[in-house]
Amino acid sequence: MLIETRKLQYIRSRRCRNLEDVKLRNIVDMALGFTAMMRLFEKDSKEVIQAEILKCLPGFFAAESEKEFKAAHRAFCLWGMETIKRTKGKGLNKKGIGVISFGHMAKILDVVLHVVIHYAQHPDPGAAKKLSQWLNPAMDNEMMAFLAGCYPNALERWPKTIEQVLEKDYNKIQETVRQFIKDEQDCTRIPIDFDDVYWEVLTRKADHRKPKK
Repeated sequence: MLIETRKLQYIRSRRCRNLEDVKLRNIVDMALGFTAMMRLFEKDSKEVIQAEILKCLPGFFAAESEKEFKAAHRAFCLWGMETIKRTKGKGLNKKGIGVISFGHMAKILDVVLHVVIHYAQHPDPGAAKKLSQWLNPAMDNEMMAFLAGCYPNALERWPKTIEQVLEKDYNKIQETVRQFIKDEQDCTRIPIDFDDVYWEVLTRKADHRKPKK
């Protein structure tokens, strides 16, 4: 009877762990849909990216410092630039090869981390609160244009699109977000809040500028 009880406890514990794994996988899957980036890449890229993110998430969750968190972030972006391929005919360089920029991969990862850590509170609420301080807002064209208008000299050349964002540009843009928050003197706002507040405002303005059909 004792043996059967232990077996049942083991099965239940495995079932709970599997359920948490499934939930996290579903959260990442939904977050990837929010990025609206998968159409830029070759077929089945979403599954490859999702698998790599799930593999990397424990490293983000275990980060003891912002430096460790940034290192994990950079490693994923460099992996994506080497691994993921563009849809044929899109973003070709002089050699006719589809280019994946640091900006592409950073946007994907930043959206997923925003959803997983800030919204879904993984790995737990206490850790999520600490990790949220290190999250970067996922930049898009409208946000970059807004920041360029506020700080035209922050970058030597402000990118017009995510495709143009190099690693050095990305880092400087995130510094500019933090400078904007500091200048706004809103001590309750962390960088990831910039994503929530200004994405809605700026995309709504962009929609209003589109010509009516």
